Amino acid sequence: MSDVRSRFPGLSDGWVRFDGPAGTLPVDTCVDAIADYMRSSAPANVGGVFEASERSGAVVDEARAAVARMVNAQPEQVVFGPSTTNLMFAFTRALARTWEAGDRIVCTQLDHDSNVSPWLQAARDAGAAVEMLEVDPVDGTLDVEPLAKLCADGRVRWVAISGASNLTGHVPDLKRAVEIAKQYGARVLVDGVARVPHLPTDVEALGIDVLSTSPYKWYGPHAGCLIVRNGLLQEIEPYRVRPADYDGPPRWETGTAQIELLAGITAAAEFMLETPIAEEAERETRLLALLQEGLSDISGVTVRGPSVTPDRAPTLVFTVEGHHPDAVAAHLASRRIAVWSGDNYAQELVDAWGLRETGGVVRAGVVRYTTADDVVALLQGVAALTEG
Repeated sequence: MSDVRSRFPGLSDGWVRFDGPAGTLPVDTCVDAIADYMRSSAPANVGGVFEASERSGAVVDEARAAVARMVNAQPEQVVFGPSTTNLMFAFTRALARTWEAGDRIVCTQLDHDSNVSPWLQAARDAGAAVEMLEVDPVDGTLDVEPLAKLCADGRVRWVAISGASNLTGHVPDLKRAVEIAKQYGARVLVDGVARVPHLPTDVEALGIDVLSTSPYKWYGPHAGCLIVRNGLLQEIEPYRVRPADYDGPPRWETGTAQIELLAGITAAAEFMLETPIAEEAERETRLLALLQEGLSDISGVTVRGPSVTPDRAPTLVFTVEGHHPDAVAAHLASRRIAVWSGDNYAQELVDAWGLRETGGVVRAGVVRYTTADDVVALLQGVAALTEG
């Protein structure tokens, strides 16, 4: 673990970082790759016949291949953009060109709003409708079986579902959700932003049509990716400038690529691939269990969400009786411990719990540079608040 922590320059200030679900520190090779590209003679737009352009084109190709290896996809299925939210708005807007009145989309209460609002707005503009698959109001888990009833009439075009909750780490039964959706002719988009950094994610084995992921959640730069399969990149007409009559991902990547960031994405993906993700998941799960059990033992603390299991992403949320979540986060920050508070863009889940008026929740997440000492520091910080 000490060797891994040495790979993250951002840890040098001594803070305890549990803010990873909102964005991780970049790994050293990512930082170096971005700087090396920018210092080189390679920066140029792609598509030219001169050396710099060809080198930049190779950087783009390498990034697609690296991301594809992470999720068992093909490089020509990987689309890059400034953020996953940005890509989701562009993608759903393009999809809506083919929707009509009576068509329906299914979203879930488990999801980050980037996998809800884009569908709501695209459906509104097309005259289609969105239905919500509800979570259990107690532990926030999602049963996918009711999806069959929602899809039974054959008018559901897409099912948009979380690969792992960005609040609780809960993982719904994706294979069953895909099975149900396909039975009734619907396609499936999985928000993998909170899943891909922590759990094995194989788009081929899952049978999904689209997967989203954000490199800055797995130690890379701020950017977004969509992995779009089953011929959809060519089948759907994106909003684009007229000269962008390319094949594959470039049709969807409006404007000049952020090539320096793609160099960093390749390095971050290679870092992720250095250790089998299932092996790292075991370590993260052990730390999550230590954290969840420790918080549950503190008087006045309520941990929201399911029990710790090997197939759960290592994120949890909690509330402290008598303390607003923002005040809890501020107290921990005074002890140089970083967490998040509020709804963290998972507003449907926070509303299902009835926690909107009390300020939502406090969120903490385990990542590759988290240690048992970090967990102890967080537990001591929360305990000090409740004892005071």
